[in-house]
Amino acid sequence: MKIPEWAMKYREKGTEVKDIGGKYYLYKASSKWDPEKKRSKKISGKYLGAITTEGVVKSKHERVLEGLKNITVKEYGATFFLMENNKEIIDVVKKIYPHEWKDIVSFAIFRFMYNSPIKNLSSHYTSSYLSDSIINASLSPKSVAKLLYDLGSKREKITNFLKHFVQGGKFVVIDGTHIVSSSEGVDSAVPGYNSKMVFDPQIRLMLIHSLDNHMPAYFRILPGSLTDVSAVSLTVKEAGIKNAVLIGDKGFYSKDNVEGLQKQDVRYILPLKRNNVLIDYSPFESGNKKLLQGYFLFQKRTIWYYKHEGKDVITFLDDKLKVDEEQSFIHLIECKKRTMEDFYEKQCGMGTISVITDCKESSEGIYGLLKGRLEIEAAINVFKNILKADKTYIREDKSMEGWMFINFISLLFYYKTYRMLTEKKMLGKYSPKDVLMHLSRIYKLKINNSWVTSEIPKKSREVIEEIGIPIT
Repeated sequence: MKIPEWAMKYREKGTEVKDIGGKYYLYKASSKWDPEKKRSKKISGKYLGAITTEGVVKSKHERVLEGLKNITVKEYGATFFLMENNKEIIDVVKKIYPHEWKDIVSFAIFRFMYNSPIKNLSSHYTSSYLSDSIINASLSPKSVAKLLYDLGSKREKITNFLKHFVQGGKFVVIDGTHIVSSSEGVDSAVPGYNSKMVFDPQIRLMLIHSLDNHMPAYFRILPGSLTDVSAVSLTVKEAGIKNAVLIGDKGFYSKDNVEGLQKQDVRYILPLKRNNVLIDYSPFESGNKKLLQGYFLFQKRTIWYYKHEGKDVITFLDDKLKVDEEQSFIHLIECKKRTMEDFYEKQCGMGTISVITDCKESSEGIYGLLKGRLEIEAAINVFKNILKADKTYIREDKSMEGWMFINFISLLFYYKTYRMLTEKKMLGKYSPKDVLMHLSRIYKLKINNSWVTSEIPKKSREVIEEIGIPIT
């Protein structure tokens, strides 16, 4: 039977049309010389598709393969969450940096998500749907190097940004930490020992933390040789804070440091080592609580306190901590690492924390502020461990300033997530990093120029439902 003309019009060079059961199909075709028959022999090749009046319909297998070629897969869930959960912070970035905000926000997001070094930023950006929601961010190493230098060259814009996060803070805690720098071009990196007796070129980070908002609020970079006392006043003035309290660690107290803080008009709460001569343990020797001045409850624990007469010293007693320390010490005695004489010598100080302070708060208020230092230490831990900010390779002071600014924004993203988990009582199940891990398993698929959300894994869906931010 002759193949109709409407079907034959789809035959091109190197193809043939076949009639199979009254239906027409297109195949590749070629010819090969047959030496026996002394003529060319037609050879049918690959099946190309069924011929209809509307055209050639390719095989299902071919259609699937072509579809796969046109599919783009990008991370979506985690970056969407960070953009939604940090709208207020991002709006401030847009306001202060209308031309650079895309680069700043993208860098800070990938710093939080992946601890990403500069060289990997472009790769993270192109493989994330963030590149379609924040279009044309410049994240090549060369572009980022220029960005950091430009940011660090304008400290006044950085302080303008930071002041948005210190407003309304009732009490602000100030602390300092050393950051090791391996860059020879950073002039502020001065060789010196930190509290861990690490001798390396270092810069010093002054960090202000809002206890009311449970968020980092301000930072300032100082030469590594500059002491806390000489820097605190300037940092507080730059931040525009009038009600600041310096909470040091046990190694900070000295008579000179206290006098320096008083001259700078900075209030302080400084823990004392248990063998400090300012501490009088006589009220604790008998175990008679009548000799103490009162108690309060802190996180369901009873805390007793004693104010030393004629001194700005308060000693707090936590009976649960005392029992724990006694048991630990007895264990050392059993292991022949301590003696009973050692125990008798130290027993009165077990379970106690003593501070020297010029704050006019109640004993309960001072204890709460002291424990607030844990938030500062947690913030420092994020800088040093989670954000990998303890070793830097930035070439100049201005670039270091810009680099620290990006890390600070990333730190804000971290604590905003942390605070959300706390408020929703999810912190026992997930860390901020856990949330990002589960959400990063949600993808956007681009199929035939249309974006669709991938199927959401069960665990990721549970996280979405708990945080209450719809990701579609």
